Amino acid sequence: MTSFETLDSDHKAAIGCRGVGRLLWLKAFDKVIVRSAFEDEDGSLSTRRFRFSVDREVEHEESPDGVEEPGTVVHLEGFKDAYQRNAPKMVDAIAREVFEHCIWYFLRPGGAPEVVVVDENEAVPLEKLLEDFVHSDLPTTSVDVKGTKFEMANLRLKSSTRNPTPRLFWCAANRVVMDENLTNKIAGLYGRLRDETSAEFTYVCYLSSDFLDEHVRADRTTFDLDERVAGEAILDDISLDDIRAAVLAEVERLLTEPLAMARDEGKARVTDFVSRRAPRYRPVLSRLETLGVTVDPTIKDQDLELLLHRNLQKLEADALAQTQTVFAEVGSLPFEDYKESLTRYLDTINDINQSDLAAYVSRRRVILDILTRLIATNEHGKYSREDVIHSLLMPMRTESNEIGTDASNLWILDERLAFHDYLASDKTLKSMRRWPPSCRTRRSSLSTQDPRSRRVCPY
Repeated sequence: MTSFETLDSDHKAAIGCRGVGRLLWLKAFDKVIVRSAFEDEDGSLSTRRFRFSVDREVEHEESPDGVEEPGTVVHLEGFKDAYQRNAPKMVDAIAREVFEHCIWYFLRPGGAPEVVVVDENEAVPLEKLLEDFVHSDLPTTSVDVKGTKFEMANLRLKSSTRNPTPRLFWCAANRVVMDENLTNKIAGLYGRLRDETSAEFTYVCYLSSDFLDEHVRADRTTFDLDERVAGEAILDDISLDDIRAAVLAEVERLLTEPLAMARDEGKARVTDFVSRRAPRYRPVLSRLETLGVTVDPTIKDQDLELLLHRNLQKLEADALAQTQTVFAEVGSLPFEDYKESLTRYLDTINDINQSDLAAYVSRRRVILDILTRLIATNEHGKYSREDVIHSLLMPMRTESNEIGTDASNLWILDERLAFHDYLASDKTLKSMRRWPPSCRTRRSSLSTQDPRSRRVCPY
């Protein structure tokens, strides 16, 4: 009782207690009622009952009668709305939440106490969930970071697990302190993997060590460790990034075959997408692979297009930087010294140019497909409006000085129109304020002709 009334008590520090857990009760509940039965030093059964709240702190009440065996009952009352709205309501969901938070109890040496989540006539033993969750366990391994040992409990969870993302759980004092999503931090590790029997599983790792026990904060929400050490690290200075890098390397070793299968599936997904939907990336596909571009086999087409586009831009930026290097070497060094780098640069530029050409041809194909639909009759036997087709060729009521070179599709009429000086679309002669010199000599004669000829400059 003295320990309960002492802030930051270390009475149970040996089993991982930090002495602040009871304060978290009052963050989500208005008050707590505790009834406890325990054996005295002489072996007789004693009881205690008290209330605990922010306003009145600990209030002792009359000890209850009729208690026949040791045990404690804790009532949490006044569930605050902000937490109640987001809390799981069904017993199965609550049990899974508790199990995922306390799964380390079932993995640590010594096992876990018997825990049963009960709601009226429904009961869920947490030990049973271990069988439902775990597909199979991997060998327990360890990594060494600057002379400090970290233990890794590796699990393959069943595909029915509610959270399919691979995760790293950082543990301290036999508790899970924080968890980290490992998606995309290892090439091929995106979600569920497949084992040698093609059964799906989700990888999770529980990391623990005496070092983490010593550096966990009192509220057990994070560690007193830097994410990374700036500058040159001291020999014994360990950061979270150092630990993470060692763990990821070990995970990649453990999951060599499943990750290889996932990478092959991702590569097949990209190849199929490029063949069907995005031929512009075909010339640079092999170069994107050398950049380490891997994808989730279940990625959507739209997301895959954005991913490939970002990496193509990165390839172009690298080629631009390489241009400066090559030009600096030309003339200042013998040709044999920069021949290899020049060849690599020209090969890269050639592939990028082919990609641009493929995109240009693909765009024209799409425009022609749209035009084919517009000039055909619809299901009601009617044609599209003239302004729709007009806007496809050239935006209406605009001038060539107002739009970009890609905004019009005059090549459908004549490729030579790409080199015009001035063009106005569906505008009167009076509204054309900036005629180029080649057109000014013709303007007076055009004004006397048929009004229908006044809409387009002949040059």
